[in-house]
Amino acid sequence: MATITPISKEEYLRTSFEDPEPDYVDGELVARSMPNYLHSRIQARLSQALKPWEDLGQLFGAPEIRLRVAPKRVRVADFAVFTSEQDDLIPRDPPYAVVEIVSPDDRYEELMSKLADYEQAGVEFIFVADPPVRRLSRYSRGDLSTIAALDLPAYHAVIPVSSIFG
Repeated sequence: MATITPISKEEYLRTSFEDPEPDYVDGELVARSMPNYLHSRIQARLSQALKPWEDLGQLFGAPEIRLRVAPKRVRVADFAVFTSEQDDLIPRDPPYAVVEIVSPDDRYEELMSKLADYEQAGVEFIFVADPPVRRLSRYSRGDLSTIAALDLPAYHAVIPVSSIFG
């Protein structure tokens, strides 16, 4: 059994980590899966797909960003979408949307816990991109539903699955 060393949230926020940066959950560091090439390509495609809305000053994508989701929890989102530029290194307000990208060694229970944290923190749209099966899902109230496009209706932003997975 591995020994767990408690760490304060302040210490976590001051620390630079080797890739991938862990999440911080209730005083403990929680390892994240190592992203692979497909993971990185999806982040790049999401950034490209959101460019028209960024140019309009409406939506701003941010890969691999720390998000405060509860007083004792900080999650690293694979890709977050904000409705304004962020001045803080760690945004104070939740993003408008989050996309988690499934990596080969992700565990379902850990992914669902992370998605629930985003929902409790007030993230309006939560998506899961699963590269091997080219599936996009939307998370809501503990359930995942397969969808054909990443849809952000307030901004008329619709990004089809084919744009996400290439």
